[in-house]
Amino acid sequence: MNLTKNSVDVAINAYGKPYQTAMTLLTLMKESGQWINKIYFVEEAKQPEPSNFQFLLDHLGDKVVYYKPSLWLWTHNLKFRFLLKLPFFRRAIRYQYAWEKSNVKYLLVMHNDVYFNADLIKEYLLHIGDTAGIGRIGQCWGCPAFEAKLCNPEIYTRYKPGYEEVMRIAAEYPQARTSTYAQVVDPDTPWPLPECRLNEYVAMIDLEKTRNDTVPVGKGSAFGSYDRLDVGVKWFADMNNLGHSFRHFDYDPYATHSWISLKNAGHDALFNKDLYKYEEFVALQQLADEFGFDPKSKTFKK
Repeated sequence: MNLTKNSVDVAINAYGKPYQTAMTLLTLMKESGQWINKIYFVEEAKQPEPSNFQFLLDHLGDKVVYYKPSLWLWTHNLKFRFLLKLPFFRRAIRYQYAWEKSNVKYLLVMHNDVYFNADLIKEYLLHIGDTAGIGRIGQCWGCPAFEAKLCNPEIYTRYKPGYEEVMRIAAEYPQARTSTYAQVVDPDTPWPLPECRLNEYVAMIDLEKTRNDTVPVGKGSAFGSYDRLDVGVKWFADMNNLGHSFRHFDYDPYATHSWISLKNAGHDALFNKDLYKYEEFVALQQLADEFGFDPKSKTFKK
């Protein structure tokens, strides 16, 4: 059991959505504040809309460690690995600044459009055990092995197909991204499967276990690098193949990702201005109702 106060740092990268970001952090602090040491707040160098997070930073005060990288990497694959030796470049990778600067055991990584309605960090601390990380495993809704009923988050370590089997299943049970498997599946290390990852919508990682195997110290990819199919896929594969294990935990009873539109991908709003404005409007109303936020003075009354 790992119930130690102030044993968890939080890493959040803010790309737009200031009011949803505020709801994310304030509901997290409301439910799980006793476990949180610092919040590493990374404001991306580029924003989808004019975004001002100062009201939130002022409210959270010295709980926040603020960082704004000079580069915006977005979801681009890293073509030149030698650049990872440069701190200013490497720390522009999502969550990497917190990864390198945190001095506590656990790092909670999450999106900036999550609503917490219960103490998820407590549950993570209770259930992480001796694993390297906890959260939802995989994006199984897009995995041919899941569709074929060969694999699921609870048994992903027991289903280890070779390259030819992965490609055969992808052909027999095509999904949204299986057409890219020829480019993203490594024939030498085809497992974990391409959609397998510790889902970074909201996950907790044991830094003491994984830091020595992760960039810039170890051989493993950065957790937040967009490599292969999605964020964290390459890191998850590297960690598993280096002997680390992870625990699947369904966070749905405790937190809701993309809680306004319930599309399971807040990504959509970044490409739809009407949806973006609607989600921010709803978040602002909730911020006022739940936390007493006054949009005119940009202050909290509660």
